[in-house]
Amino acid sequence: MEHKIILASKSPRRIELMREAQFDCEVLHADVDETIPDELLSEPREAAVFLAAKKAKAVLQSFQGNQKRTIIAADTIVSVDGVLFGKPCDADEATTMLSQLSGKSHSVFTGVVIFGTDGQSHSFCEETMVEFHQLSDKEIADYIKTGEPFDKAGGYGIQGRGMLLVKRIDGDYYNVMGLPISRVSRMLAEVGCIANTDFRRSPTNVRYSLEDLLAIMKRLRKDCPWDKEQTHSSIRVNVIEEAYEVAEAIDNTSPTHLCEELGDLLLQVVFHAQIASETMAFDFNDVCHGICEKLILRHPHIFSDTRADTTTEVLQNWETIKAESKGEQTATARINSVPKTLPALMRGQKVGKRAGDSGFDFVDVRQTFKSLNSELKELELAMLSGESTRIEEEFGDVLFSCCNLGRFLEKDCEKALTFSINRFIMRFRGLEEMVLNADKQINQLTPEQLDELWEKVKSSKP
Repeated sequence: MEHKIILASKSPRRIELMREAQFDCEVLHADVDETIPDELLSEPREAAVFLAAKKAKAVLQSFQGNQKRTIIAADTIVSVDGVLFGKPCDADEATTMLSQLSGKSHSVFTGVVIFGTDGQSHSFCEETMVEFHQLSDKEIADYIKTGEPFDKAGGYGIQGRGMLLVKRIDGDYYNVMGLPISRVSRMLAEVGCIANTDFRRSPTNVRYSLEDLLAIMKRLRKDCPWDKEQTHSSIRVNVIEEAYEVAEAIDNTSPTHLCEELGDLLLQVVFHAQIASETMAFDFNDVCHGICEKLILRHPHIFSDTRADTTTEVLQNWETIKAESKGEQTATARINSVPKTLPALMRGQKVGKRAGDSGFDFVDVRQTFKSLNSELKELELAMLSGESTRIEEEFGDVLFSCCNLGRFLEKDCEKALTFSINRFIMRFRGLEEMVLNADKQINQLTPEQLDELWEKVKSSKP
């Protein structure tokens, strides 16, 4: 059956906002008693949601047919100095309200209740602070003559002549109009009640936000066959691949490429957080909370009274606090905490550094050269022995010695090797072009001829 969105309100402002947001909704209003119960007079949030719920339930009870439908109801009230204002009944009541709002800040509360197709009720209340100019009696009287106050909470409408009364607003403008439309759309997405909202297209006047991404991911997990089947393990490799693509975009110094790849990496974070939230292990907010706590804890020179005037002091504090927070009481524990899934060169460099931090290190760069030469000789002996396992072990020692040499040279082993590989590919391309220009293939040349061409490529300018 057709999925309908029903707006339980006859407010022209709410109808306009729903349609401006491209929600094709049907208006079905039920008159209810909007008197606020005495026990809620000091609770504006609860009062606004209470009145919205009454409207939604009234429409739900009068709804006929078995069509799928989502019912949205809202009610707006104004609170100033502990007094709640609804809509004024006459000019005298409007005058009283506007006089009490004059020159003051007040809160506009809009309670929203949504009945989804699952029959469940979802609600929230949005608050916006509004400050009025000091109003003269004439200004109030002239405004009341416009007729605007009589169907609006607090006796004014910010979208009409009432905008001239407002000095400042802090919060959602559309909430003051009567419907926090952005938050409504996100709740519709969260509860799976989206209709006539197409995430597949992005109008030129729309910019999606993190909240949109979270809502889209939640819907994909609910409705997409592939996304529903994924687990932390099945998409584990995606995180690694996307991180490498981010690194490549950084190396290419392309802002457009980097922006795209950072989005792909963020998707992986959101994907894993959504999977975890479905078992109530944690959610995206927990991820954000955790990293904020960590940043505050590990920057005591910013958020506390610890001093750190140099980059070296900052890094020393970071490592010390990190070890303490992880309960790493021994040097071995700190070395073991280096992720085993890191690329081997990167892991080797980190392990060497942590061993060095404990006091077990080379004296200087010359000693690392000496160690490297020693390991090369041991590799030669292993090769003479012909023992495969021994050769592999000694070759590994040579590579690890290179990691330590890189540390003392203050060079990133991964970056240096990547640069060399890329340079080799570039030079190989030049060599092949020389061979092809001579109407030959590489495998048709002798090693001596290839060496000669290689030296030419190396000596030529890039």
